[in-house]
Amino acid sequence: MDARDTLLRELDEVVVTAFNRRQEIIQIPGALSSVGALELERERPVVNILPVFQYTSGVYAQQGATNTSRVNIRGTGARVPYATGKIRAYFNNIPLTNASGFTFIEDIDPSVVESMEVIKGPAPSVYGAGLGGTIVLNARQPRARQTGINNTSTVGEWGLFRNSTTLDLVQQNRAMSLVYSHTQSDGYRQNNELRRDAITSVLQFSLPRDMDLTALVSFSNLKSHIPSSIDSITFADSPRSAAANWFRTRGYEDARRALAGVNVSSDREQRIAAELSIFGLWHDEKEMRPFDVFYEERYTAGSRFRAIYQPAFDGLELSAGGELFLDRYFHSNHENIDGEGEQGVPFSDNREDVSSYNLFTQADGNFGPWNLSAGVNLNFAQRDYQDRFNTGQQNLSGVYDYGWILSPRIAAGYLYAPRHAVYLSLSHGFAPPSLDETLTPEGTVNPDIRPEKSWNLELGLRGKLFQERLFYDLSLYRMVVEDLLVAERVAEDEWIGRNAGQSLHLGLEAEMQWLIIGQHDLAGPWLEELSLRSTYTFSHFTFTDFTDRGNDYSGNTIPGVPDHMFFTRLFARSPQGFYLMPAQRMVGSMTMNDANTRFSESYHVTDLTAGYQSVIADRVRMDIYLRVNNLFDATYSSMILVNAPSFGNNPPRYYYPGLPRHFVVGLRWGL
Repeated sequence: MDARDTLLRELDEVVVTAFNRRQEIIQIPGALSSVGALELERERPVVNILPVFQYTSGVYAQQGATNTSRVNIRGTGARVPYATGKIRAYFNNIPLTNASGFTFIEDIDPSVVESMEVIKGPAPSVYGAGLGGTIVLNARQPRARQTGINNTSTVGEWGLFRNSTTLDLVQQNRAMSLVYSHTQSDGYRQNNELRRDAITSVLQFSLPRDMDLTALVSFSNLKSHIPSSIDSITFADSPRSAAANWFRTRGYEDARRALAGVNVSSDREQRIAAELSIFGLWHDEKEMRPFDVFYEERYTAGSRFRAIYQPAFDGLELSAGGELFLDRYFHSNHENIDGEGEQGVPFSDNREDVSSYNLFTQADGNFGPWNLSAGVNLNFAQRDYQDRFNTGQQNLSGVYDYGWILSPRIAAGYLYAPRHAVYLSLSHGFAPPSLDETLTPEGTVNPDIRPEKSWNLELGLRGKLFQERLFYDLSLYRMVVEDLLVAERVAEDEWIGRNAGQSLHLGLEAEMQWLIIGQHDLAGPWLEELSLRSTYTFSHFTFTDFTDRGNDYSGNTIPGVPDHMFFTRLFARSPQGFYLMPAQRMVGSMTMNDANTRFSESYHVTDLTAGYQSVIADRVRMDIYLRVNNLFDATYSSMILVNAPSFGNNPPRYYYPGLPRHFVVGLRWGL
């Protein structure tokens, strides 16, 4: 399908499945953002999928280095150090969130992502009622393509080189996509080198009795050095520097990751249908750090089943199912002798076995102009921890759980005009603590630690204007998080948790897509398409009842979340194939610690892409482009280390420097 037709189709009918029912987005009674194949194609993410999150309101993605990032939804997870936590993510029904609650979205090669849907706020369902929301990544659908081969090569400053090759084979009852990519970079900063190879295959089969099978297998091999965060003086005077201790030890992450999943589904047009998924993951990593050498290996297996029943009463759909998640996690620490990068004796050796069970039921109905949805999720998780190093009172081995957690959701939408709807929803979510968060300063397990829980109330408006050329989406929400978990640092990379209070999240999210000029408009010989996409987020997140180490922070702003975010992107293309795409993002100021004594500066970053698309000999499609990132060379921090610690006489290291102005050249061809 030509990209020119794709935009018209997406504005005509954006169909999503993230709430477990295939519906046009206007009919969904809940906050949801969708990023389709066309937006992914135009954004051209190189290293990972994170840049695409700027297309969604309510989501803030920060990237400090190629292997250091954080994504938060409506402020949830903003205070998690170094990683994405307390939200859930799935790739073709395969969970990307581990048993410790950390999500690794950057593991997925952007070349194999077909679309993305982001549920904002908890949504109790098969996805397990995440505290702040859920990210759903959908893989390429080879059956929707034609047999052919495509290749994309990208080169840029600081030794950046990426090549991605895709082979599609399509026959009558089966189809396959095979994607291989190689990425390497010397990095902008010291100790910032990257090398990654990834291969992914997606297979689709039509089975007897109107059943479909989709299989996915992916493997990646990564080595990424770690420059870490720096203090304010170094950020201002020498942003290319790595943190001194990480540079001295040549810190790095060396990891191999594999995932596989099979999904079988029956025809949804029947009265009774079913879906079954089986998945497995393997993760093996060594991390060289100034304070130790860390090893981890993780084996995960699970299954998800869902049955759908459509009674004779038109418009009603009932579903129920469950999810089983089993995780075995080995992790150990060794001495880093004098911080010089030489491995010494071990000082910890641990094994964790985690089992998690989700049971859910959901009812959805379309009754005239009304869209109603109600569901409930029941979760139980248990952790069996084995300390294989310490003995006596220092050994914390044991079995821990937090009981059954019930999370309901109810929502209603009303189509008050042919292409305009309003909705209201109330939902509950939770995030269980990791093992580290259950430990006390004395190193014993705190049996009173409780999962964080949230209640989310939202009101939204969606619709289309100007002969359905403009799509708008507006939501207002109020989310209360209870039993807030506080991460108290006891060492540079060691912290403990405890329940310390409550927070209030108030916000506004707005999105707009506008096809100003389409290919069928009489726009003259110079302009075939002119389209605009914009998002805006306003966040007012505060601690309502929060005491930490004797300090009362009640009323303070939650750190790590900008008060305002704005993104806009204009796309213009001529009939001859030339195109221009300017984009700008604005990120407001944010507090960097719970005490609200340090603040980051707001910033604007402008990117500009220019290119040319053509078809050679009626067969070979070609796209060559030049992209200038940070066109006006703004100085900014691409990630903030919230509540950065200060050990000894060293100042706290809050800042990960954003990249200055730099150029990327790409060539895509296919046949």
